[in-house]
Amino acid sequence: MDAEIAKLLPLARHIARDFSNIPGLDLPEIEIQAQEALASAGRQFDPSKGDFTAYASQAVRNALRSLYEKQVRHHHHHAYVLDQPLQSTQTDLVQNIPDKKQESVATQVNRAESIAALQRAMAQMPERFRVVLTAIGQGRSYSEIGDQLGMTKQGVHKIAAAATQSLREHLESQGFGGLDSVGLLKSSPGNL
Repeated sequence: MDAEIAKLLPLARHIARDFSNIPGLDLPEIEIQAQEALASAGRQFDPSKGDFTAYASQAVRNALRSLYEKQVRHHHHHAYVLDQPLQSTQTDLVQNIPDKKQESVATQVNRAESIAALQRAMAQMPERFRVVLTAIGQGRSYSEIGDQLGMTKQGVHKIAAAATQSLREHLESQGFGGLDSVGLLKSSPGNL
């Protein structure tokens, strides 16, 4: 069977070129996926069922079609904006939600309300709290934040815990209690 698979490697590469538009992958990566699908087809093939070339061709196409659909779903879910510089705002904590065009009007209103509530809460905090929470919202580690502020990561952790508690208390006093499934602020049960 290894000889059959080796003879069909050019076919796998040809099929891979047909799928060269898979988002996030270049042609060599797609060719590797095609070769893996071909090898898998060789292991699963039953000679009594027919021609291996037709079977392998279909198996490779199915695998690449599945990979294409997976990558498209992944790219629709994750926004990739690599050309723009990272900007720091007080609302970074709620900015990582995909495509606002697909949101309902209610979600857009909730987003605006969440951003405004966070901005009000952050404005009332000490600057050190704001700096630490903004850096955490940007995905920076305690060590990185500590290096920037000239302190240990344990010190940053303490500030982050105090800042988070302060933020939580301020938001609760404004009638918010946690996050909903989209990551936006939700009203406390007592305020509905």
